[in-house]
Amino acid sequence: MAPFVFQGNDAPRGPSGKGRDNRDRRSRPRRDFTFRFPHTSERPLLAPKRETTPELLTADDEKLAPKFASLDALSDSEEAEMDFSDSSDDESRPRKRRAVASDDKDGDSKPKPAPAPTPKWSNPDPYTVLPPPDETTGKKLDVVKLIRKARLATSSAPKQEDAVAENHDFISLGNMDGLGQEEEEDKRESPPANAPRGPKSMANQNQTQPSQDSAVLQRKRTRDDEPKGFSTKVGKPMSRFHSDGSVLYAWKALSPQSATPWTDGMSALHMGTRLHQEVLSFYNWIKPHDFEHLVRQDLIQRLETVFKERYPGVQLHAFGSFASGLYLPIADVDLVLMSRDFTRSGKRNFGERPGQIYAFSAFIKNAGIAVPGSIESIAHARVPIIKFVDKVTGLRVDLSFDNDSGVKANETFRMWREQYPAMPVIVSVIKQFLLIRGLNEVPTGGLGGFSITCLVASLLQHMPRREELNLGKILLNFFDYYGNIFRYEEVGIRMNPPMFFNKQFGNRDRLTIEDPNNPDNDISGGTKEIALVFRTFSQAFTILSRRMVELANSEDAKGSILGSIIAANYEEYMIQRFQLREVYESASRFDIYRNPPPPPVSSPPQYSQPPPPLPPGPPPTIRAA
Repeated sequence: MAPFVFQGNDAPRGPSGKGRDNRDRRSRPRRDFTFRFPHTSERPLLAPKRETTPELLTADDEKLAPKFASLDALSDSEEAEMDFSDSSDDESRPRKRRAVASDDKDGDSKPKPAPAPTPKWSNPDPYTVLPPPDETTGKKLDVVKLIRKARLATSSAPKQEDAVAENHDFISLGNMDGLGQEEEEDKRESPPANAPRGPKSMANQNQTQPSQDSAVLQRKRTRDDEPKGFSTKVGKPMSRFHSDGSVLYAWKALSPQSATPWTDGMSALHMGTRLHQEVLSFYNWIKPHDFEHLVRQDLIQRLETVFKERYPGVQLHAFGSFASGLYLPIADVDLVLMSRDFTRSGKRNFGERPGQIYAFSAFIKNAGIAVPGSIESIAHARVPIIKFVDKVTGLRVDLSFDNDSGVKANETFRMWREQYPAMPVIVSVIKQFLLIRGLNEVPTGGLGGFSITCLVASLLQHMPRREELNLGKILLNFFDYYGNIFRYEEVGIRMNPPMFFNKQFGNRDRLTIEDPNNPDNDISGGTKEIALVFRTFSQAFTILSRRMVELANSEDAKGSILGSIIAANYEEYMIQRFQLREVYESASRFDIYRNPPPPPVSSPPQYSQPPPPLPPGPPPTIRAA
């Protein structure tokens, strides 16, 4: 019987019993529409409509070899080893593999008595009958050991060939061109001479950027004479200072000879004069050279040229330590990009939204002026900035937008340098002292460069004016005053006019320095580790005083006094300066600074020695009266 039946409906009839086509359909019988499943033997899968392929059906007759031995022939004993017999060695043995216990190492095999039959459990009395011996007294089976011993060794018989898998029935038509296989391989190995060699790196780089040769890429090397890549350390620094204010491991000196590179040729003098000369020698060694300043200025010009191509009318200004000249060899370059509207009216319309910061960061990346992977956008900060590493010089750059507070401070720094010539010298020593201890970063609670400059300037403002000042004495007074005398919990510092004020409100656990250009701004409010900073100042005063007494009582004429507090590994300074010098000597745009211009034509000739005297003239003639 059919699984289901469809019964047709009668055609629609009109009032006269006829259909829509006016035909009488009363005499037509109903029709049944039936559907039947085909027979199983009639399915296409079982219909023998193709040739037999015995090579595809050979796997049906083969049976997989057993992977594990029988459970009855196993033993979990540590001493018993499993020896499986091979049917090819002795045909008399049964085909099924059995586990045979090997003899002892001495060769003496003793028959072991058969184990006692284990009584079966048959509904015992739970109060009088002990549990079965196979659970308590009997030996427990180690299932893991049984599995490991039951695994049979893989047969070393050669694998049977499969004609279909090996494509034995494939018929090669050969090379249609008549060329041999060897000639074809030779053609593959030797490409044509005019074949393209792939895209060149930085092919779409802006033409305003100078080309970077291999010498520039390989100029930075480590102490093991190995190439050193550009630094990509950007972003918020880690809290890496020690709780006791000691020198960080990265700045530990490699040897006493290289720890104080500024003390070459020091002479034995009075301890006060000796410290003064050593402080001055350190400043002359650490201050930026002329080529360093030129390369940093060139960096600003290159960046401004690229920025103006995308944003016409913008201006790029430097501020901070570079603009004031009070920077260390590895210091960052602080820049601010001002839009045309901000320069004219002071209206900030650039870098105010996070989307603008990210868009400008993508522009720097596409322009190819930064080391790949070094760009970091800090768009949600109070002052949004972009950090990156310059590809040519390897200098770290901090870029901000539409903010003139740092530019206004540049004039203040210039005024202080003219009033207090000793300020740059003392600032360089204090910066290096805090740098090697990890206490110079404001995000981690350290003392920033602007705050250090204000502390030194405030000290010099309240010192008596003298024609000749001893730099060593000023340094000792700085460490003694701020480390032992000054109370930042009660007193604040005002720069203009120079004075101190009582802290009646605010953060009493922070240092308070009033911004000389904005009285409402506290430039040192972020230094949360000020207690540790001032404690290290107190320790520095003690160490310097003891070192001077020690050298005064000894015969060491070349011992360093300043090295007791700032001796460190200055290899990174050497590498950075070598890198900037390579840029300065390799770039053609610095030729005007390297070679002096020829003298003008109208100038008189210069002689290394005075000219020889003229020969005597003829004797004068005397006329007769």
